[in-house]
Amino acid sequence: MEVEAGSTVEVFKTQVWTITSVPVDRQKYIGFPGGMLKDSDDLDAKVAKLKAGAKITLLGTAEGGELKASTEKVVFEEDLSPEEKAKILKERKVEILPAGIKNLGNTCYMNSTVQCLCKIKELTDSVNAYTIPGADERDIDGVLTNQFRQVVNQLAGTTETITPVQFVMALRAKFPRFAEMQNGGYMQQDADECMRGLLGSFANALKTPSGGNRIDDIFSFTLKSKMKCLECDEEAPSVSEESSRVMICHLGTPTEPVSHLYQGIALSLKEHIEKNSPSLGRNAQYEKVSALSSLPPYMIVQFARFGFKGANDWAGTGASKVKLTRNIKFSPTFDLYDCATDELKKELSAGRLKVKEQDDARMEEDKRRLLAGEAELLEKGKSGMGASSSSADVDMKDEDVDMKAASAVGLETVDTGYYELVGIVSHKGRTADGGHYVGWTRLCKADTGKDKQVKDDQWICYDDETTSQWNWKDITGVSMDLMGGKPDTQIAYINIYKKVTVTIDLPGVALGEGDKEMTPAEASAPAA
Repeated sequence: MEVEAGSTVEVFKTQVWTITSVPVDRQKYIGFPGGMLKDSDDLDAKVAKLKAGAKITLLGTAEGGELKASTEKVVFEEDLSPEEKAKILKERKVEILPAGIKNLGNTCYMNSTVQCLCKIKELTDSVNAYTIPGADERDIDGVLTNQFRQVVNQLAGTTETITPVQFVMALRAKFPRFAEMQNGGYMQQDADECMRGLLGSFANALKTPSGGNRIDDIFSFTLKSKMKCLECDEEAPSVSEESSRVMICHLGTPTEPVSHLYQGIALSLKEHIEKNSPSLGRNAQYEKVSALSSLPPYMIVQFARFGFKGANDWAGTGASKVKLTRNIKFSPTFDLYDCATDELKKELSAGRLKVKEQDDARMEEDKRRLLAGEAELLEKGKSGMGASSSSADVDMKDEDVDMKAASAVGLETVDTGYYELVGIVSHKGRTADGGHYVGWTRLCKADTGKDKQVKDDQWICYDDETTSQWNWKDITGVSMDLMGGKPDTQIAYINIYKKVTVTIDLPGVALGEGDKEMTPAEASAPAA
């Protein structure tokens, strides 16, 4: 292997780890002048003293090659490892809080981001299906993706805090910015930059046979934009399309503030820019209006809370990053219908109509049960079993026949434009260079049934090593409001929404006619 001049022992060990799969903390070397290689040694000086043809021996066990016990034995609960305890609790369906992630030096921005990404099943399934290439073909993107896969499995298989040292090293090797230090410690970094960097690295590794990648399949959406010159009506508007994985929510200005998520999204889709006008031969003002022409399975929304404040000579202050703590209202549901193109709105209308029909039917059913009495209906059902079919039995049989017929004909899953909030990365503090990040994921929704065992949406907070369970009303209330307004409490910075779809019957298809070929006469005949 080649060692660049100026490399540290840590970088050298990381290079060896990517080739041999021997973790950094397990590596020991024999053959360097002066004895065992230490992390504090000057690597350049060590290498300079090596003679041509000298052999260096690496001692260490590669990942997956550890010795395992040959026989099983019965142990008491206190002797169980965290992984074994988690497995038993999962088999017994015991509710336990998820594991936390140890802070490895201002890595709360990474911990909160990783916890939210680990709860996206489509992403974790893709990562678990990934196989890292051989040593000669792998790159840092593959190493980082493989390390993320190990973090996913560690979090799912233990009840105690994990320490992802190798993942952090791979992250800093891919993005040296996250390894910047100040006053002897690692600097605080931006969670949004971390999330964008991780998704970009995963996209390079998780390729699909069609030439795309799994990250774009999960998070990417298309914006159709129309650019019009405001100073020359004769200049024809231009239309363009661009893809993105993050939707920005602008917060407005002090004179025109934004108070709701919808307003911030709409503001980001309509902007004024200055560029060269071919008609006027000079810079001119343009209006750019964008709309969504496709919807992703997961929509990431970033609140534009951080910006730069210029230096003020009169006040004696220098340029610095500032945080906008403005209160921006958002709910557990999000409707993107008004942000879509006219073509996409037509596609969404069918799904939205079906959702309304299902909601109306559910309300009617609740009303019927309230009037008739659930206990009486159950008693009638029990008394009618084994006897002649009652009208209720006949209706149930007919419903079963209809459902089977519908499944035989074929169903189609369509978009509705609705999204549900499933993850949040929040920040506490006044600048991006300080403060503290935590992650939030939805554990379960409120039970709207008769018993109402869960009266409010339940959320899990990931504060590095500590995890805790919260009611939605408590994290959007008086003492803590993730929607903003209080700089010294956690405020939402990144929201992750999951698409809501609905299944509808395929129109114009009769049972048994799905694969039937039409004759030319039938094909040319007008529709009835």
